[in-house]
Amino acid sequence: MASHALDQRLFEQTANGLGSVDAASPTDGVKLIDGWLKVIDGNPSAEIIEGRLRELRGQLQLAQPDTDRIKDLLMIIADHTSQVAQGRNIQEQTAGKLEDVATSLRLFADQL
Repeated sequence: MASHALDQRLFEQTANGLGSVDAASPTDGVKLIDGWLKVIDGNPSAEIIEGRLRELRGQLQLAQPDTDRIKDLLMIIADHTSQVAQGRNIQEQTAGKLEDVATSLRLFADQL
């Protein structure tokens, strides 16, 4: 299980650090995905997100990634993240952070 400090850093990097598509690199994306995979490892409510993150990581590692598929995956991950945020066992503060992440993913996908 990942540390609380890692969780906080990933929330911040994802919600605030995605920025523009021009400034992001596939390598940065893979590193961010790897961090999230550590955080959600073993969490049954994040199984769908985990599978989509793995697929997204694979796309980012291709010499010619499919931009349309990346956009679709980001939107799917954002939607599932919002669903997790609305779960009944989620603390209000965590739910807000998850919604921020979902919003950032959607905004980033819209730039593709």
